[in-house]
Amino acid sequence: MRILILEDSAPVQKMLQARLEKAGYEVEAVINGHQGFQLAASNAYDAIISDIRMPHWDGFKFIDAIQVICPQLPLIIITAAYEDKNVTHRLKKSQNVLNVFSKPVDFEALFALLTTITPQPHTSVNKMARIVCTVGPACDSPEVLGKMMLAGMDVARLNFSHGSYEQHEQSLCVIRESEAIWDKPIAVIQDLCGPKIRTGPMENGAVELRVGAKITIQAKAITGTADRFSTIMPSVLSDLRPGDPVLLDEGLLELRVITSNTEEAECEVVCGGILKSSKGINLPSTNLSLPSLTEKDWQDLEWGLVHSVDYVALSFVRTADEICEVKQFIHRSGKRNIKVVAKVERPEAVQDIKEIIAVSDAIMIARGDMGVELPVAKVPRIQDRIIQLCWEQNTPVITATQMLDSMTTNSRPTRAEVTDVSMAIKQGTDAVMLSQETAVGVDPVNVVRTMASIICEEEQYKDTSPEHYRQLTDDTSVNPALAAITSLANIKATLLLDPDGILYPSLSKWNRKVPTLLVTKSVHIARHACLYNNIFPLIIREELNRNEMVHRSMMLAKEWGYIRVGDVIGIVEGARTTWTGVKQVGAVQVVNIE
Repeated sequence: MRILILEDSAPVQKMLQARLEKAGYEVEAVINGHQGFQLAASNAYDAIISDIRMPHWDGFKFIDAIQVICPQLPLIIITAAYEDKNVTHRLKKSQNVLNVFSKPVDFEALFALLTTITPQPHTSVNKMARIVCTVGPACDSPEVLGKMMLAGMDVARLNFSHGSYEQHEQSLCVIRESEAIWDKPIAVIQDLCGPKIRTGPMENGAVELRVGAKITIQAKAITGTADRFSTIMPSVLSDLRPGDPVLLDEGLLELRVITSNTEEAECEVVCGGILKSSKGINLPSTNLSLPSLTEKDWQDLEWGLVHSVDYVALSFVRTADEICEVKQFIHRSGKRNIKVVAKVERPEAVQDIKEIIAVSDAIMIARGDMGVELPVAKVPRIQDRIIQLCWEQNTPVITATQMLDSMTTNSRPTRAEVTDVSMAIKQGTDAVMLSQETAVGVDPVNVVRTMASIICEEEQYKDTSPEHYRQLTDDTSVNPALAAITSLANIKATLLLDPDGILYPSLSKWNRKVPTLLVTKSVHIARHACLYNNIFPLIIREELNRNEMVHRSMMLAKEWGYIRVGDVIGIVEGARTTWTGVKQVGAVQVVNIE
């Protein structure tokens, strides 16, 4: 049986560990809750013995965290506050606390309790790939969002297709509040709606379209019938040509254009069914004159510029120029350095994908509309190609839509969904995204925990090929220090001194073997880095020289449980002038943690 001890008193810790090991138990020990959380997130333990009063994360905070990642893991509390009724009352509320012992420890009673514990199944959630979670009614409280962060959420998505500014501002405040509570930077993506074309209202909420029937889409707003309905984007009618397909409700229904003008388009029903109010309209073969950003999108972007969002995602991107226009607008505002994400879902974007990747700060493979705008059988190959191109151009990529869709209403994913997530990780995506699963799902925390466990399982089998190292050696744009650090064997972590956020994108690309701890003073750099695979920010705001920063970051990394005494780590940094006046291009240092 494996046991984890949390105890900051060295004599008590050593006594507990010695007695348990003598009794035949396998034991590890740490001094605070954050260290314990890091170990429990990535290792299999059958029980945890913890004190309550500890530095950094105390026992209560640790118990809250462990119930998120290992809800069934038994906890045994040993505390000098045994007689404190407030302490015992709080502990009784914790479902996985088996018993509370006073100090000094009654080992006979402790060993008797341990014999009743059944070895625990365990799934690691200590992953490298990132998880993007859409915030909605199911998870917009500090309690739920905090648990989602513990379970593996790295990026929060605010979907501006829904909700008011007041609701989004409230969600943003909750995200930042939870971020502070759990000491974890979180990137926020503002996802703009774009020119989403929808039907107008339908008579009695829904009408039936019969195959072969004629139906007209008109510009003037009306209540729709089986003969005629309107669209909220009437300007698209002039773009339609005879023979163009018109797909309704995610492609479940299909019309074919017969004739069209600025006022109306006459169509024939190819695939019939029930058409409800406000359903999406996709025009995969039509060259649209609509701009990618509507007036609402520009207003929403203005909102993002005065609030603490980190990325803005553009829907229905068609050209690289559209990305450049938004980036210029952000730059001219002088308000915030918001990064721009291009959502790839239109055929034009797939065709010009290299140019779009080149000017974007990140890419989202939006497979929902992509699977309607393009033949659905092509989506897997398009996904694979985009992930590879993003890796080549060192641009983070999010794979999105229906990844664990069944968990919106169920507690377990389908086998196909598990395979889908696993395949995206195998292909090298930086992040995977949850949409309605977390926004309106029955158990957002369970969804994130499940996603994290799938990622961890696949990441166990990832290996760096010799071809990978050859490409790194041939890439003259890479700082030589990064090339050196990625070739080191038997190190537990990489400590990256990168105050200006210049090196971490490249290290994310080339080093996915061991965790990269990004040391920075800037919370904005830390949040931007949360979208990158295998980057874990450490924010140190003090004004320190280089050596002081190294010592402070190693202390913080130990305190938080990223590294432990006896570990060998690599320290890497970029260009600077040393105290002797030498102009350094880059440097690598290998140290043993004491």
